[in-house]
Amino acid sequence: MQLRSLFSALLFSALVLACSLTLTAQTATSTANPSPAKHNPFQPAAKQAPGAAPNKVWVNLSTHVYHCPGDRYYGRTRNGKYLTETEAKAAGDHGPRGRNCFNK
Repeated sequence: MQLRSLFSALLFSALVLACSLTLTAQTATSTANPSPAKHNPFQPAAKQAPGAAPNKVWVNLSTHVYHCPGDRYYGRTRNGKYLTETEAKAAGDHGPRGRNCFNK
């Protein structure tokens, strides 16, 4: 009977030790090789193109869509310029999803 309880205690100790070694190895691996930062396609506000004004829209010259002030793309697409909404419409550009930025 004592042999059986001794064997159980030994088996339990080995199991606890194996689990702790596994957790230690996983923690060391996750801290040694941190996952790369996710690519953020949007530039921070500091990188916004100069020339923004509350009455101007940002025209993406590649897609011919203009973006309103406060939009996440406003002043941040690679190829664009600031125009008034009237100038943008005259050039054939359109608002986001066909909407207007300013009520006129």
